[in-house]
Amino acid sequence: MNRRIKSLSDIEIVLRPYIKLVKKLTGKDTTLERIKPLMSFLGHPENNIRTIHIAGTSGKTSTAYYISSLLSQSGNKVGLTISPHVDKINERVQINNRPLNESIFCEQLEKFLKLVQQSGIKPSYFELMCSFSIWLFDKYKVDYAVIETGVGGLYDATNVINNEDKICVITDIGFDHMSLLGNTIEEITSQKIGIVHDHNDLLMYQQSPQIMSVINNWVKVHNGHLHLIKENQERENFKNIKSFKNLPDFQKRNWLLAYSVYRFIAQRDSLKSLDIQQIEESQQIIIPARMDKRISNNKIIIMDGAHNFQKMSSFISSYINQYPNTKPAILLAFKNDKDYLQTLPLIKNLASEIIVTTFKTSQDLPVLSTDPEEIANQLLKIGTKNVSVEKDNMKAYIKLLKSSSKHLIITGSFYLISQVRSKISK
Repeated sequence: MNRRIKSLSDIEIVLRPYIKLVKKLTGKDTTLERIKPLMSFLGHPENNIRTIHIAGTSGKTSTAYYISSLLSQSGNKVGLTISPHVDKINERVQINNRPLNESIFCEQLEKFLKLVQQSGIKPSYFELMCSFSIWLFDKYKVDYAVIETGVGGLYDATNVINNEDKICVITDIGFDHMSLLGNTIEEITSQKIGIVHDHNDLLMYQQSPQIMSVINNWVKVHNGHLHLIKENQERENFKNIKSFKNLPDFQKRNWLLAYSVYRFIAQRDSLKSLDIQQIEESQQIIIPARMDKRISNNKIIIMDGAHNFQKMSSFISSYINQYPNTKPAILLAFKNDKDYLQTLPLIKNLASEIIVTTFKTSQDLPVLSTDPEEIANQLLKIGTKNVSVEKDNMKAYIKLLKSSSKHLIITGSFYLISQVRSKISK
């Protein structure tokens, strides 16, 4: 690598060769056999960090943010890595819920890419960013690293971490990434549970019998320890706290799971108990593109990257709880591999107007949106009245702002939200 990295824009150029590898290395070739030797070359930094490893279909990123915040509130130095990033790539390496400073991120990535070149190993984009975050967390001597899987778990690059003291967290499991993970809930669960290695502790909510059967069998084989969290019981403990009451309903579920994880770690590692102010602070962190609220020209804009039925159901339920009896205008796009049909009746019943648009970008994978005409036709088929198509997402956003509705929603994909927000910021 000869090019100097001085800005996040430079990073986009430098990482293009790794994006080109993604399609070739994804699917039947999804494996740990590239990242394992890379970690060995780097001196196994994954063995030096206490890790909280999170898999699931819905709620992974939010739960990761909340766990990181709770651990930070107790005075720990906490690393956090998530994917995909919404605004900037340095969101993938955070210390105490703050993305690494741009100049430091660029400087360290330049050093890391030279090491990768020396290794002779050619990782994919996600494998590169995963190993980079782990390498940095070790370098910065974090007390804990909170690590979100990319896709699945068993063959996900993050699963190179197999320490016995690793704490595993599984959020709600549903149908997503079926081309990679399988067509049944049992097949998908067998990929998610793969993050649990020998003697690991696993914390999660009780889920369907099909899911729990796979979970229990895997944990038993690996001599793990399953800790089931009782959500209703946990809710009672916080129902009178104002910051908790203000959370969207699905975020209450995610925060309660995160707090149960924190209490488990605190007991195991003799961490201090959090006071009410620290608890409230952890509930008020802003998680990008998850019920993310902005105000513009007296309009309330809600951004949420709900991209499957499970996530869209949770988002719309939370929206209705917070903004009852409103009919928002909605800007919508879906990634081209998403099964979006089930979500359309939910959106139709909520919206006063729907604008369908497009996006094109690359992060862990080259990403294209579904043909907006196709989505619009499906909406019309189910009786949606006010549907339009604007392929340019910035023009679509301007059209959304001109809607007569006071409440506006941008949803269907994190990538749509990322592109719209990047253009607005410029």
